[in-house]
Amino acid sequence: MMRWLIRALASLVVLVLLLGLMVVLMPKDAVLDLAARKFTEATGRQLQIGRGAKVAIWPVLGVSAGPVRLANAGWGSEPDMLVADRIDIGLDPLALLDGRIVIRRVELARPELLLERGADGRGNWLIRAPGPADAAEPSGEAPDVTLGDIQIRDGRLRFVDHGDPTRALDLTGLDLALLLPGGETPARISAKALLAGQPLSVQAESGTLPELLAGRSGDLDLVVTAGGNSLRFAGRAGLSPAMAEGQIDTRLTDRPALAALSGHALPALPEGLGAGGIALKGALTLTPEGSLHLREAALEADETRLSLDLDLTPGTDRPRLVARLGAEALRLPGPPDGGDGGAAPAGWSDAPIDLSGLHALDAEIALTTRALSLGDLGFGPVKARAGLEAGRLVVDLTEAALHGGSARGQIVVNARKGLSASANLTLSGIDLQALLTEIAGTARLAGDGDLRLKLLASGPSQAALIQSLKGSVGVVLGKGEVLGLDIAGMLRTMDPGYVGEGRKTIFDGLSVTGQIDKGILRSEDLAISDNLFHAGGRGTVDLGARTVDYRLLPRLAPKADGSGGLEVPVLIKGPWAAPKVRLDLEWLARERAKAEAARAEALAKQRLEELAQDKLGVATQGTESLEDAAKRRAREAVEAETGRILDRILKGN
Repeated sequence: MMRWLIRALASLVVLVLLLGLMVVLMPKDAVLDLAARKFTEATGRQLQIGRGAKVAIWPVLGVSAGPVRLANAGWGSEPDMLVADRIDIGLDPLALLDGRIVIRRVELARPELLLERGADGRGNWLIRAPGPADAAEPSGEAPDVTLGDIQIRDGRLRFVDHGDPTRALDLTGLDLALLLPGGETPARISAKALLAGQPLSVQAESGTLPELLAGRSGDLDLVVTAGGNSLRFAGRAGLSPAMAEGQIDTRLTDRPALAALSGHALPALPEGLGAGGIALKGALTLTPEGSLHLREAALEADETRLSLDLDLTPGTDRPRLVARLGAEALRLPGPPDGGDGGAAPAGWSDAPIDLSGLHALDAEIALTTRALSLGDLGFGPVKARAGLEAGRLVVDLTEAALHGGSARGQIVVNARKGLSASANLTLSGIDLQALLTEIAGTARLAGDGDLRLKLLASGPSQAALIQSLKGSVGVVLGKGEVLGLDIAGMLRTMDPGYVGEGRKTIFDGLSVTGQIDKGILRSEDLAISDNLFHAGGRGTVDLGARTVDYRLLPRLAPKADGSGGLEVPVLIKGPWAAPKVRLDLEWLARERAKAEAARAEALAKQRLEELAQDKLGVATQGTESLEDAAKRRAREAVEAETGRILDRILKGN
């Protein structure tokens, strides 16, 4: 692209220069018309040069003309490709004596340059070179022209890609200096402009800068700053096609400037993961096909340090990211709570959860870290893989140390249609007290054991997810403690005061399973064993309201003589962080009343059976009821009487 621009600019400079040399001897308007006509014949683009060319002799020999207008390609969106108030050219007078044209300086005043790429990939900067007919005209040898420094003052550069409207660029207030000293001295380019209202600065140095500007690859040392952000590249690069290979060092600390430059609001980043800034160093490769690759890169996001290998390739619907991440320690935010929105009365947030970022790309990410913090939950060494496709995120935990044990399983977050989430996790050998403290804010159950979770939820907010939760949970513990409650002491003394700080129940084993539906956990099979007592239990835990309503059914172990074995229910009810615990004597009284009524009914039934047998000769057999026995006895009596009557008839009596 730039190669053709340089050609066009050089042709324009030569014509204007010839104009200046001739303007002293020839009519100015005739010279201007001749220069414009020759340029049009040579390039196929119409050139218009304003009247009134001027020649300067001192302090630098040069020529000035303007305004200048260069026609756009026929398919372009606007009639002109270049419009400038004036073009000034300074040249080396000593070189002229040798028949050479050495241009020391070219300056364009307030130019507006429109670069367009058509939907078919054509660029409007591709200006037709002279055809065979032009070459056949006897014109003598082409002049020896050397192009020197180029400057642009207060210009504007626009780029439009009709095949991809998102690839647009509009630079205003452009001041540019292109220094081409020649020889072994590196060429340099310095530019300042405004992009979307943000100051933009570009500094580049290269021994092959003319080749770079012409589109060919070459060595490049580039520094770009935008607001408080900076990027440095050292390596090889090219413009046509776009490619780069070298070392990159970038620091992004000015998020408002980045948002203005991109034209889009940037996603909020959590503290510790880029909220204060991001820095990246590594080996960069940008291929002509548009894929981006990073190797042996170091990423700093606030205090987080990551090693990184990354491949980002274009896709039909979304770009695809494949990355390998490594870290000594990594802190990630916990489950989203919807930000600063309102909270439900029970404490869960009603604010919508924004997961639109899951649709930005597809990804496959492998993570290895020695320590991972997920909200308030702390893991030891972790190996995990995450796959993201069309808004559906799947995280597989292959290895995760957690509170003296390990965690394995899969977590899915699906944002394709609304929001749903599921978890299928197995936790082995976990310190349950530490785990419950982190995730539920309560530590009333202590012990090492196994925990199985299979959960599914859907809804737009944290509160909706909890209220829709369904699935199952299972816990198996070895030796442990229930804190805040002394069950054995309560049973021995029938005193409900064995509750509170310093009280505890020591057990040899505990197991429980539960089913969750609409955010309510129901359990019927609690089993706690100890040499002093055994306990069952059943009840509910309302996860949405964060309350518990559970009844323990402990029974003291009988003494050696067989006495004892007292059973007294214990009711646990209220907020799960501070529930009320008391002896449920009312329940015990109801159960005893039911037992007494059952015994009285059994005694009455037994007395009726005895009376029926004594008075009527009716006796029950097996599981036969008294009513069935009476019916059977009556049937037997009828059958016996019928037999006697038939016997008398047959004998003639």
